[in-house]
Amino acid sequence: MNERELPLTALRAFAVAARSQNLEAAAKQLGVTHGAVSKQISALEEWLGQSLFSRQGRALQLTPYGNVLADRVADSIRQIGAACDYVRRDHSYRVISVDAPATFAMYFLLPRIREFEARHAGLSVWIATRLTGQTADFSRNDVVISRGSLAKASVRIGPARHLFEEKLTPVSASSLLRELPVKCPADIWKHKPIASSSRPGDWEAWFERARLGRPLIEGGHRFDHLHVALHAVRDGLGSTIAPRQFFDGTSRRYRLRCPLPDVCYPGESFYAHSTLQPIAAPVEIFLTWLQEQCGFAER
Repeated sequence: MNERELPLTALRAFAVAARSQNLEAAAKQLGVTHGAVSKQISALEEWLGQSLFSRQGRALQLTPYGNVLADRVADSIRQIGAACDYVRRDHSYRVISVDAPATFAMYFLLPRIREFEARHAGLSVWIATRLTGQTADFSRNDVVISRGSLAKASVRIGPARHLFEEKLTPVSASSLLRELPVKCPADIWKHKPIASSSRPGDWEAWFERARLGRPLIEGGHRFDHLHVALHAVRDGLGSTIAPRQFFDGTSRRYRLRCPLPDVCYPGESFYAHSTLQPIAAPVEIFLTWLQEQCGFAER
């Protein structure tokens, strides 16, 4: 059925009349005349080709078809009302929507969000993630975080705010490090290397920085994305190369550590952009806090 054909005003009048079982009471609730409600219900019955009420004086009695329609319409109206109440929430409560790369969101942003919301009552952060190669959603988010520079194209966004430059180093599960400790770069040979297709060449670059020659990773685990590779690391299947900044104190929940944090090489930089111009005060608060958190991670 075409949505344009639905007699929504008549359906609302019917729902109120079915609930009150009296046209005068329904008219009072709707703020219209008795005749207006009667006309709406008659039009609805004609459109449906079914009688909805049997009239007994001033009282209304639902017909079997009327009962079916009344239950469904009442439930739909309750759902619509709940949705409107949710959207029309307290104006003192503000949601900040953030579009971020999946690994950054999972390992850097999510572990810190509760601290931000506790510090700033009335502000809440909703996060949407994207994978490498996916386009950021500028239209539905207040903040977009990017790995590497973000081409502005025709989208109007705020100036890039530098968050940090990746310091790429091996990351291992605490359980694996207890079994196979890593005290010097050569000890990493004990671990099976886990690679990700979204970050090709990371192991080779780290081995070069550590002066270990070239790694032998043929036949090893290789996943399409770093955040999937990190799941394998958490399961103790081996180690991977990832930004050191993701695995400071907040990574304890994942039981992941960087055994050689000082043996690293520089990767891409992360930036944050506001999509609102001018920038709303809550978004400015979030961006300032985010840069502060990134500053702590750099130390």
